[in-house]
Amino acid sequence: MIVYNEKSSDFIDHIYENKIGYVLKENVYKKMNKVVSEGEFRSWENSLPEMAKVVRDSDIEKDTHILLEYKLPSTEKRIDFIIAGRDKKGKKNAMIIELKQWQKADMAEGSGIVRTFLGGRERETVHPSYQATSYKRFLMNFNESLYTDLSIQLNSCAYLHNYIANRSNEPLLNPKYNEFIGDSPIYFQFGDRELAKKINHLVSEGNGAEIAEAIEHGRIRPSKKLVETVGSLIEGNEEFVLLDEQKVAYEKVRSIYNQAQTKTDQKQVIIIKGGPGTGKSVIGLNLISAFLKSDAYVEYITPNQAFREILRKKVVGNSNHMEVRNLFKGSASYVDTPEEYFEVLICDEAHRLKEQGHMKKKIPGENQATQIIRSSKVSVFFVDDQQVISKKDIGTVKLIEEEAEKQGAEIHTVELESQYRCSGSGNYIQWLDSLLGFSDEHVELEGDFDFNIVPDPHQLIEEIVDKRNGRLLAGYAWQWNKKPVNGELPKDVVIEEHDFELPWNDPNRIDWAIHPDCANQVGCIHTVQGLEMDYVGVIIGKDLGYDPETDSLVVRRDEFRDRGARPAKPKKGQSDPLYDLVRNTYRTLMTRGMKGCYVYCCDEDLAAYIKKRMEN
Repeated sequence: MIVYNEKSSDFIDHIYENKIGYVLKENVYKKMNKVVSEGEFRSWENSLPEMAKVVRDSDIEKDTHILLEYKLPSTEKRIDFIIAGRDKKGKKNAMIIELKQWQKADMAEGSGIVRTFLGGRERETVHPSYQATSYKRFLMNFNESLYTDLSIQLNSCAYLHNYIANRSNEPLLNPKYNEFIGDSPIYFQFGDRELAKKINHLVSEGNGAEIAEAIEHGRIRPSKKLVETVGSLIEGNEEFVLLDEQKVAYEKVRSIYNQAQTKTDQKQVIIIKGGPGTGKSVIGLNLISAFLKSDAYVEYITPNQAFREILRKKVVGNSNHMEVRNLFKGSASYVDTPEEYFEVLICDEAHRLKEQGHMKKKIPGENQATQIIRSSKVSVFFVDDQQVISKKDIGTVKLIEEEAEKQGAEIHTVELESQYRCSGSGNYIQWLDSLLGFSDEHVELEGDFDFNIVPDPHQLIEEIVDKRNGRLLAGYAWQWNKKPVNGELPKDVVIEEHDFELPWNDPNRIDWAIHPDCANQVGCIHTVQGLEMDYVGVIIGKDLGYDPETDSLVVRRDEFRDRGARPAKPKKGQSDPLYDLVRNTYRTLMTRGMKGCYVYCCDEDLAAYIKKRMEN
């Protein structure tokens, strides 16, 4: 969707008449039913007059076309500025120009990452040239008009009109960014003449209506090149080989999809139920590859941002497959998606679906499950009811079934049982379910999974982090003060009797689970759900304890610090829903390990109870 598509002469008139912000504001409301924020309005008023000067000085024909605020399909990203026309040889060209009001930036760790002042504080973000290149590659791989009509040449650059570059040592021009700058040049303040020359070279002869039409109305579908790329990345990776019932589930979903092609008026909803380590993500990644090969428009959804980033890295590694990364989306991405816009949507960790996304508008009668089912002909949900860990988590099997029935969908259910995590020890999962009261069956702990109770948290660091290169995790029994203190993360996870203190995981590192700098941080449930590591050390806070007199687990509401996840106090005579949420949390944390899990309990009676259950 494009908010503004006009001739360059009309664009310049709107600037000189001080109308451009109001025109865009009105168009956003008409086309997207959204109210523009004051900050976004100001950004238009500040940046677009600078571009009008460049366009005026580029000496181009009046019927060159200007496209503003092009919303990349099924994303929240918008391209600031596109100019389209023909060059002196009659060739069709379009140029993406990413506009920034930055005044200063510094280098940061990671490919294409910089630090600058955004949203009231300094934070990490992508290099402007990387951003421009990623938008260009998105269009070239998803807009059918552009990857089939090879006569349109797409270019990209970044323009930082308020930024005075340091001639001797400019961070944004550091050689580590050369790959992106070479593809998308960066222009600073006083670089407007060079940018004007580039625009003149590409679109001086105007006649941009046809090109603008192709960009705005091109059918959105992955290109053959992208399909082949995804296939090679997944099929060539031994980590994604399907075993036994994983293969059965995979083939059943494909069969339902093939049958759905003959049922044009019938939605299909497939619910795949499976506990921790049953290989749900392996099935999902193989499915997205297969559906892309079938010429289906498909996306992979994960509500958890950290899990989404790890999945992306598992698929693309450290390479710059930006277009592949764009296939992975958050669960709040489908608020405005039209009916059956996609052929298939695959939702992993569906138990983390919410009523609505953070800072997203609320549509009466809809939740994220509603939106996913509405947006797709076939919807696949991977779900585990016992991983619901917050009052905000609504994605139960029952709710998905109810939403599917409301939309007249045919419902299919597949169950996974084989265990591929925890050393393949189904016994450990059964024992843990018995320990935490999810099962009445008495199970003895046996098998190869390395489980142990340690007497103090320092030993947890020694055994898990130092010896086994694992990660520490904890229940939400400590406050999380997100603001750094003197540039360092606050050490919130404190156990005074052992003189122990460590910070929660860095909220700016969504790859916390694999980043070496994060080894001595404690992962919270919202970061680690869906992830897996060889070894984990779990700190069980005082929110979960054991009462020897009643021989039962107890959940202490006053020790549970996650206010956003905590349900209201139950009425007299009713059971406390927090009891299930806390147990679900620790079940999830204690099943993140592939080879082993060591535990420290703040409640001594709980530690003694677990030891007793281990011995029995």
